[in-house]
Amino acid sequence: MFENHFSENACNMQASEIREFFELTERPEVISFGGGFPNENCLPCEEVQKLTEELLATEQEAMLQYTPTEGQQKLREYIVKFMANKGVEIDVDNVLITSGSQQGLDLVNKIFVDPDDLILTESPSYVGGLGAINNYQGEVLGIKVDENGLRTDLLEKKLKNLAAENSLPKFIYLVADFNNPTGLTISTERRRKLVELAEQYEFLILEDDPYSELIYEGEAKPLIKSFDKQGYVVYLGSFSKIFVPGLRIGWVVAHKEIIDKLILAKQSTDLCTNAIGQRLITVCGERGIIDKHIIKLRKLYRQKRDRILAALEKYCPEEVSWTEPKGGFYCWVKLPKTMNSRDLLVKAIEKDVAFVNGAAFSPNGGGQNAFRISFSQPCLAEIDEGISRLGGVITEEMAKLNSKSQRCIV
Repeated sequence: MFENHFSENACNMQASEIREFFELTERPEVISFGGGFPNENCLPCEEVQKLTEELLATEQEAMLQYTPTEGQQKLREYIVKFMANKGVEIDVDNVLITSGSQQGLDLVNKIFVDPDDLILTESPSYVGGLGAINNYQGEVLGIKVDENGLRTDLLEKKLKNLAAENSLPKFIYLVADFNNPTGLTISTERRRKLVELAEQYEFLILEDDPYSELIYEGEAKPLIKSFDKQGYVVYLGSFSKIFVPGLRIGWVVAHKEIIDKLILAKQSTDLCTNAIGQRLITVCGERGIIDKHIIKLRKLYRQKRDRILAALEKYCPEEVSWTEPKGGFYCWVKLPKTMNSRDLLVKAIEKDVAFVNGAAFSPNGGGQNAFRISFSQPCLAEIDEGISRLGGVITEEMAKLNSKSQRCIV
């Protein structure tokens, strides 16, 4: 009815494959490895309830009034300290508070991407990041990854070719720590190389970082932003995975010139981020509640990570492989090339177990024989039962394919 009225941007928008399956996978009987949500037992309900009552009684203005578009001053000051602890020295003027990091993704694309602009990403890449680029009609080109994350050798080769064609990218979009969907982490050497390439070829790096605090083994890698001396790295942070997702508090760290433009873009989007969430995050951060909560999360999610890796080893055929993340929420599972994860998902849902098929994360096609599993939501017993069911479905489908192949040979 309204097709002729929609803008070109609106006509190009596509629903996320993850969202399309939520209605099915969130049924109570389904063990879902689909959504990358914090576990319900990890929400600090008592602390938030107590502080909300206290602050509503003592700081009504800070809790209930409009705030500056760039965010409440005290929260931005806390972010400065938070980033300093992660090895990044910034000023308050380098910080913009957003309604979750997804708004940061949208705003960055809004101020930088024109139709047909080239944007590089990891392949596979976060579906929300790909969606933000596609909504502004950017052209996405994926760079392959290996066990050490983004392959900077392939990136450098591609940049040389693009420079010769005078068609360099606006930016490269990355989830460097415990990537969504693969769980992989970019090595320190490659992070340093990324910044060197950005300076050489004058493109931006969009570093999306929801997970780096959720580390379960080894030492934390330095942020890509920590190597940035000229302002080529735009950093996105969020409290959604490490504290309370419903507050929708994220932030952008960037050169002041970029922050100023993002503020203008945000003014026409939502004017300001919610005040209650900003003040709660600030007080919880200043009182050490967030730091203590992160320690709790690491312990709980480490148990889940260990359990799902053990279950995959126990129940999956030897032809199946998977990543072994050192943090975050995700494992990336690869099937034999003859199998299709979308077809497998239909069979899995019949057994009341769900995941996200790999094609959703592939910027340039592919991923049909891979899928993402998130271990953040199910309890330990559900992880065992769910992977047992899933392994059975995979084994059954592999047997059917092998039988069919043998008949064709005969």
